[in-house]
Amino acid sequence: MLLTIQGLRKSFGDLEVLKGVDLSVDKGDVVSILGPSGSGKTTLLRCVNFLETADKGTLAFDGETFQLGRVPKKDIARLRKKTAFVFQSYNLFLNKTALENVTEGLITARKVPKAQALDIGRRALSKVGLSDRMGHYPSQLSGGQQQRVAIARAMAAEPEIIYFDEPTSALDPELTGEVLSVMRQLAGEGMTMLVVTHELAFARTVSSQVVFMEGGVVVESGPAQEMFHHPREARTRAFLQTGGKSHGKGVES
Repeated sequence: MLLTIQGLRKSFGDLEVLKGVDLSVDKGDVVSILGPSGSGKTTLLRCVNFLETADKGTLAFDGETFQLGRVPKKDIARLRKKTAFVFQSYNLFLNKTALENVTEGLITARKVPKAQALDIGRRALSKVGLSDRMGHYPSQLSGGQQQRVAIARAMAAEPEIIYFDEPTSALDPELTGEVLSVMRQLAGEGMTMLVVTHELAFARTVSSQVVFMEGGVVVESGPAQEMFHHPREARTRAFLQTGGKSHGKGVES
């Protein structure tokens, strides 16, 4: 397994958001995490990439095991260089062009020579269909184009896994398709992805594994086709039958 999480717990004050989550992702897997609002999906993803500090649990990544909540900063920095994160809200630098957004991290954090970084950035943007937008600033791009820049930035780092946090949730329906198309392409090329999503069609047709969460726990997980056609748990069936429109209580997803 490339990534294994065991017993992950996270609270915000008195609110326990994650109550002992187990999850595994093998190399080449596309694992989609589904669940109602407030189920802890985004917090799980942020803890896995150390954007939030988990209270308890273990993380095994690429042959190394760490105690969550006690991972040294140097190890966090090293692990992050093997991963990439695509946010709901793009997180682009507004004062930098599409190409500069893709190359900034390569040059400053990874110390890639500028000429090499520019070459990598151009190839990444071409791959997501933005070869004619490299000099455009975020304000000159649609939401779908901005998210594709964010995906190109993730790809440029050549990560072992990309974490996607509801990458289409901020997009109008007509722009969602272009982002999902890029993700399908990545999946077809064997990129390992852990995806928090409300796009059930994507989860059903692209994922190798699906995880259904509610109330801070994994209710059920399994192969995508099995989960969609023969879910074992009544709660999973109810969620899928409503097209993922069922909402739980909570302040985050």
